[in-house]
Amino acid sequence: MLIWCAPDDAKAQDFESLFQDFNASSLTRSEKRFLQTALAFEGHYVGLLDGAWGRLSRDALGRYSWAKFGTGSANWHMAMLAHSFFNFIERDGWDYFYIEPARISILWPFDSIVRDAPTDGFVNYRHAKSSLGISIAIQSQKAAQNSHDYVQSRHEQADAPYSVRKKQLAISTSKRRDGFILYARSNFVNGAWSTVLLSAQKEDEALLTTMAASMKVGRLDSFRITRNGELEKAIYKTAALLEQAERDANVNTKPVAGSNSDAEQAKPRTSGSGSGFVVSSKGVVMTNAHVVDGCTSVFVDNVPAKVLAESDDFDLALLSTDQGADNVAVFSAGSANLNADVTAIGFPYGGLLGGLNVTRGSVSALKGLSGDATTMQITAPIQKGNSGGPVLASDGEVVGVVVSKLNARRTAELMGDTPQNVNFAVRGEIARLFMSQNGVEPLLSLENETLGPEALAQKAAKFTVFVECK
Repeated sequence: MLIWCAPDDAKAQDFESLFQDFNASSLTRSEKRFLQTALAFEGHYVGLLDGAWGRLSRDALGRYSWAKFGTGSANWHMAMLAHSFFNFIERDGWDYFYIEPARISILWPFDSIVRDAPTDGFVNYRHAKSSLGISIAIQSQKAAQNSHDYVQSRHEQADAPYSVRKKQLAISTSKRRDGFILYARSNFVNGAWSTVLLSAQKEDEALLTTMAASMKVGRLDSFRITRNGELEKAIYKTAALLEQAERDANVNTKPVAGSNSDAEQAKPRTSGSGSGFVVSSKGVVMTNAHVVDGCTSVFVDNVPAKVLAESDDFDLALLSTDQGADNVAVFSAGSANLNADVTAIGFPYGGLLGGLNVTRGSVSALKGLSGDATTMQITAPIQKGNSGGPVLASDGEVVGVVVSKLNARRTAELMGDTPQNVNFAVRGEIARLFMSQNGVEPLLSLENETLGPEALAQKAAKFTVFVECK
């Protein structure tokens, strides 16, 4: 099994290929089979685990990429998928098991399987970490028919149960109203019917369908990744890229409102500025934690304030000025959608750009750097000092909090290309959670009435504030 680590020559690697559109044509059949199985366990692929990369496989990888990274499929996505699958395999000991009496191979969780008492000629097992049940029997034709009749009799959905009937193969499935699944497969092998019954609750459907798809008469090889193949190269390159980015701080995911160099960032800050916005009629203000980190005193629109709560994990902070507020930001009750129009509001460069600054863009990815689920990527331009300002939907409701931008110079040195408008915001639902955890209830709205650009800016100006650290 491959280990998730980079080779010694990581620094010399060319990372550009990782960000190219995914193309399966250079993968071996075993690599494609590996990725199909990984996608099946993730719940994105339902089909044969045969290494034939067609429309079902392409669509499955596309769904995985959008769900995990909010973008179309790139080569580095297959590396992240493989990494996740390695962890899954190691956790339960998944590998192919050749059931000698039945002459069938099937994926099997060797390290988390429990054997139960036999019933009606079946040998029974269960997966210790899910609701998955597995029963195996060698049957006569009549007994096999009874097994399939039983499965179909348990069907309670409106659509007809799925079934296959061939000379040497029978498949039956059923679902109860609560989503409980039954699956039966019988193969005629060596003069008898080898029957495998699978069962699982709705939440473990991906496990069941993957095991069902893995079954085949005869022996199947264990998982293999072609040595020095494209998948292995992508895995090593992605690991090297992540390690190098962390080691050398090639990507700046921290303050855009603080200092200009890594050396200065490491020192306690004596002054600086950022942005914030009012989230409570009691005058509570939200900003980034890094905006007020290391401050001796904090001011909101020149009024002394105190820090009520901070979270380094979310990079959020709540401030109080002990003054009431008539204009309070309203949060969107839903999440921001991909490619939705957004507006970033704040005071870049300490207000030197003419006070309140408004920029427009869109949501370009639903997750942040390396799949960070607490942030999203936006194209609205932001500058030093925008940190902590609100990101607004077209109806003027808050869907995020500006937090950082990609360091263009350092990324160009690493990737050989200068990124354009790669900026990040803490997701609105994370900001709402942080508020609720600290006793401040966010105002929510479901109205979704689109505002004109001018009206939106006027509305935002009433609750967006200038935050100073001294």
